[in-house]
Amino acid sequence: MNDPVFSPALFWMWNDRLDEDALCAQLDDMRAHGLRNVCIHPFPKAFRKGRFPSGMEPDYLTDGYLDAVAKVVRRTSELGMHAYLYDEGGWPSGGACGLVAASDSGGHFAPREIAPTPNGFPAVRIRPYPGDGTAAYPSVIELGTTRRFLDLTHETLAKSLGRDIGTTMRIAFTDEPDAPCDAPGHALAWTADFADEFRRRKGYDIVPLVPALVADGEAVDDSLTQARIDLLDVRADLFVERFLLPVRDWCRSHGMLSGGHLNNEDIPESAADLGHGSLLRSLRAMDVPGVDVIWRQLFPATGSEPVRANPFPRYAASAMHQNGGRLALAECFGIFGDSLSPAETKWVADFMLVRGINLFVLGYRAQSNSKQWMTLFEPHFGPAAPAWNFMPHLFAYMERTGRLLSQGRPGAETVVLLNTRAFWAGRASRGAAAEVHYAVARELDALNCDYDFAEDRDIATAEVGDGGTLRIGAMAYRAIVLPCETHVLPEAKEALARFEAAGGIVARWPDLSRVPRALAIGGEGARAMRVMKRLDGARRIWFVVNEDMEERTVEIPFPDGGRIVRYDAERDVYEAVDADGGTVHHTFGPGESALYMTGEVPDAPVPVRHAGYGMTLASGWTLQALVSHVAGAEDFEIRPCGGEARPVALGDWRGVLGKTFCGKALYRVEFDSNAEGDALLDLGEVKWCAAARLNGKDLGARFFGPFRWAAKVKKGRNVLEVTVANLLANQVGDDAIRDRILRDWQPNGNYDRFQRPFDGQNHESGLFGPVTFTFAQ
Repeated sequence: MNDPVFSPALFWMWNDRLDEDALCAQLDDMRAHGLRNVCIHPFPKAFRKGRFPSGMEPDYLTDGYLDAVAKVVRRTSELGMHAYLYDEGGWPSGGACGLVAASDSGGHFAPREIAPTPNGFPAVRIRPYPGDGTAAYPSVIELGTTRRFLDLTHETLAKSLGRDIGTTMRIAFTDEPDAPCDAPGHALAWTADFADEFRRRKGYDIVPLVPALVADGEAVDDSLTQARIDLLDVRADLFVERFLLPVRDWCRSHGMLSGGHLNNEDIPESAADLGHGSLLRSLRAMDVPGVDVIWRQLFPATGSEPVRANPFPRYAASAMHQNGGRLALAECFGIFGDSLSPAETKWVADFMLVRGINLFVLGYRAQSNSKQWMTLFEPHFGPAAPAWNFMPHLFAYMERTGRLLSQGRPGAETVVLLNTRAFWAGRASRGAAAEVHYAVARELDALNCDYDFAEDRDIATAEVGDGGTLRIGAMAYRAIVLPCETHVLPEAKEALARFEAAGGIVARWPDLSRVPRALAIGGEGARAMRVMKRLDGARRIWFVVNEDMEERTVEIPFPDGGRIVRYDAERDVYEAVDADGGTVHHTFGPGESALYMTGEVPDAPVPVRHAGYGMTLASGWTLQALVSHVAGAEDFEIRPCGGEARPVALGDWRGVLGKTFCGKALYRVEFDSNAEGDALLDLGEVKWCAAARLNGKDLGARFFGPFRWAAKVKKGRNVLEVTVANLLANQVGDDAIRDRILRDWQPNGNYDRFQRPFDGQNHESGLFGPVTFTFAQ
């Protein structure tokens, strides 16, 4: 069996009494649904007390808790699964759910700040830990903090888990570590030794400039601008050196990889405000760099809402590529709402896959969905969701695609300057630099380019090759794009001049005409296509994604010539592709993706063509409700329906089953056929998941479309049965039901303001069709 590492994992939130047998039963259920990874996510009672109620006991890192983790991880190993080592009780990583602060009687690890005093001289003060019973958080850039954190968490877990560390648990997940940041107009974040560290690294004293830096958040004076950049540069280095690298070193010493993500990677222009300063610098300090996609920061265009398509998955992928690594992850979907449709799910996954993400940690599956947890984190992965039994299709697609796109080495030939210093220079500079940064990314995507990002410090230390290459870490680029050049290091400008003199391509916005394209796709849909290229020996792997939710017809000229094979990651099969002189002509469906291979490719059959004679099953259908998912008084309840089948027309079943019906229902039709043999069944439009059965034979279940299966039709009478599942939004998106949950179970958390509007969407349900059979030629 293949390495489980590429199987998606569920964030498994432990929020109740840790009954080991019940936990193992939930784990067995995940494995039965095709998952081979899990990420145990403890929710201690002290975590965000009063906002996220939890009944987890025994408490975090106690002997009873460790016993439960050890038994579940042992069961994980028995099932052939892997588990991430989630390194915190809640988040952000670094405080051990208040235990670091609780052990710090002298305040050595407490956050510090420096601010002007009435006499004009700056003074350093300690920000006291809160005394309200919530989990206090230390400063992760103070000397000694990370060592204490590792002793309390990683070392404790390693002693308890023994041989499973580095085997069953191969990746540690660090979640949103929170470095101190400034309080604009009041104080600057500091450390006990910051003045000395700054002087050693930058060669001058920053303390006399503190009053001006605190007062002038815009940093309009040139000398002050440079001081602010230098300040943030040092702080970014301290975050890497004092937190991320010690965590990575610990993981490597225990046979593990360090991984995870920072906070708000989608807005690099605000990295300094969020404490971690430089995204790329920080991400390269992880073995498995990642991003967080839980707020619908990525989403297809829907109705009047424009597409959300910022390039931030490429930041983690760039760090992976330049590190010479193989893995990059995404935490995704956690606050997308229960209205998230299968097609939208696949669109978001493909958006990240084509930009280099190949591991997914999906949110969430809570140990208990009772009370507030019915609406606290959505969407729900697990039996509460009617689509749960259809999700193996999604999990297999993610795993197979991610595995293939990790093979060989990256094919990106272009690197784009991520101008972090322009983001640091002040709000005016930040806004202008961000605007052009996103404009360049959008245009490169539309030009079917595959590219990475790098900072000016990376360029300054890059090796310039005689043939016009710019080597940054493990990557050698032929072209660099400069969105803007303000505040760029002089050493970087000198490296760029050498690179251009050696024959490298230096492109400046808006002229991107010389930038290499991964594929020169033509046709009316070309600008909707996104491309990734991988080089695997004599084989080339191409991932092509239509990011429009409309059909797009294109011509794809592959440069290698020879045979072209397409890999179907949903069915795990290879098929030969018809090509006219190396050019593939294809109409991509809405959000459709394709994995092509050229060069040294496996033998593959030509797919069966279905054309000509067919039939449409437009009438004679019946509908029977099978099972309903109900938001009960304290928890979701799954109730058998037991009703009779009734005649229906294809379309929205809410007129028959009710607008709040949530669950699964069976469509059935009997039909006569004058022909027999191999045919293609196409259900047309389904909202939202479907499984088909023809003449008593299961054809399979699909989470997302197109809903097509190969089938054998009999001459004479046939019976087609289609089971359809809709979304949990029909329950939790109903105003009366949601108001009752929020009223009965306080507190409500702080995510309802996002999820409630989402859950008013995608309530249409059922089999819409047209349902057709088309026979093979």
